[in-house]
Amino acid sequence: MGSNLLTDIASTALAKTLDASADRQRAIANNIANIETPGYKRRYVAFEDELRRVMDERTGDDLDKGLNELTPVSQTDVFSPAREDGNNVNIDAEIADMAKNTIKYRAAVTLWEAKAAVLRSAIEGK
Repeated sequence: MGSNLLTDIASTALAKTLDASADRQRAIANNIANIETPGYKRRYVAFEDELRRVMDERTGDDLDKGLNELTPVSQTDVFSPAREDGNNVNIDAEIADMAKNTIKYRAAVTLWEAKAAVLRSAIEGK
């Protein structure tokens, strides 16, 4: 496992979570922008299940490697019911997803800030 304080498992997982939140925000915004586009299929970002799997199944250097290789995956929703024009974007669901994503993002930022504060305190000797 790496010895760099800024690339430990928690920091890597938080950074990947922030990346996934940013990708998810873009997907949601794109879905909302295309709500009236005939034939448009909503996009979503899959990440948390794969993060959980990596965290549960790997240890040591293998966990470190798994986290570093982990990337959010953008997928097309082909299962949600579509309107007559073929578009399957539901504005209420997108707004709810945006709110949920915002909460996850803020939680990850709060954890990142807390980790930085602990490191800063250790460096300053307080």
